[in-house]
Amino acid sequence: MNISNIYNLGLSQSKLDFVDVKLHKDNKLFVDPRLIEISQNPLVVKMQHNLKVFLAELLDNIKADNKKNIKYLMSGLGEPKETRLGHSEKNFDGNSVGDKLKPKFQSALSDSVLLKYGVLNNLGDFDLFIDDIGCDRISDITTKIIKSVLIEYTQDQCLKSSTPIPMIEVHQKYLFDIDKLRWTEKKVNLPVYLGKPIIFVPKDIVRRKNDANSNLGSFYRYAIRNFIANDKELIEDVKATGKNDLVLLRDIKLAYPSSKESSQKWLIRFPKLLVDYKSNFLNPKLRPLTDDEIEAIVYHIALSEAS
Repeated sequence: MNISNIYNLGLSQSKLDFVDVKLHKDNKLFVDPRLIEISQNPLVVKMQHNLKVFLAELLDNIKADNKKNIKYLMSGLGEPKETRLGHSEKNFDGNSVGDKLKPKFQSALSDSVLLKYGVLNNLGDFDLFIDDIGCDRISDITTKIIKSVLIEYTQDQCLKSSTPIPMIEVHQKYLFDIDKLRWTEKKVNLPVYLGKPIIFVPKDIVRRKNDANSNLGSFYRYAIRNFIANDKELIEDVKATGKNDLVLLRDIKLAYPSSKESSQKWLIRFPKLLVDYKSNFLNPKLRPLTDDEIEAIVYHIALSEAS
C-alpha cells in the first residue's frame, strides 16, 4: 500500500517527484546529506543552508565545550517517523538517535578531535570517522534538521498534484529555527494516514544502505593507496612480502586494518586526505538513485522487471 494508490494518483514512482510512501512499512531508503551538498535544486539549497547553520552552531558549542547547549541541540534529533524511511518499526530500537543513544552520541561528538578542529564540516562525513554512526543515524539527523523544509515541500506536492492529496492540521515538534537557533513546534497541514502524519522526501536525495556502507571501505582504500603507501615513516616498520623486500599494498593493509579510529588518525596526519578523497573519488561517483532502483525497494520488484 503506497500513497500513490491510496489517493488514486494514477502515477508510479517514475512520475512522482518524491519517494512513493509505503504506508504500513518503512521504505529502506535513507536521506543522504552528500547528495544534498552537491545539489543545485533551489529546494535542496534551502536544506543545505539549514544543515550548515545547525552544524556550525553544534561545532561552536563543541569547541567551547558547552555541554548544556550540545545536549539541547541533540534533544531534537529523535527518529523522524513521518517520512516512512529507514527501518521497519520492528527494527527501530538501536537504529536511530533515540533516547538511549543520545548520551553516547553526544559523548562521541564532544570527544571528537576532528570536530573540535573543524576538520569535519559536513554530516555526510560523520559515518567515516565516528563510531556507532551509520547511514541510518545520519539520515535521521539530517531529516530532523531539514524537517521544516520537507514540510513545505510536502504541502506544495499535495496542492499541485493532479489528484489533490488531502491534508489536515497536525502538531509537529522539533522544527529547527535557523534564525533563532532553537527547536520550535507548531501546527501545520500534512497528509495523514490512520492518524499518523506523512512527510514527503524528494527522490533525488535518498540512497540505499548498501551504497552508504561502501563509503568507509572506499575511503580506506583511497587513503592506503594515495597517502599511507607514500608515507615513509608509516611504512618503515611494515613487514614486506614483495621481491627484494618491496612493501606491497596488502602488507600495508595488514599492518593498518580498516577502522574508524585509524581514519581519524590519518585525517589529522593528512589534512588534505578528506578533501582529495571527496573531490577526486567520491563526488564524481555521487548520483541520485534511478527510478528503477527506487521502485525495486518501494514496490518490491526486481531491477530487471523495472527496467
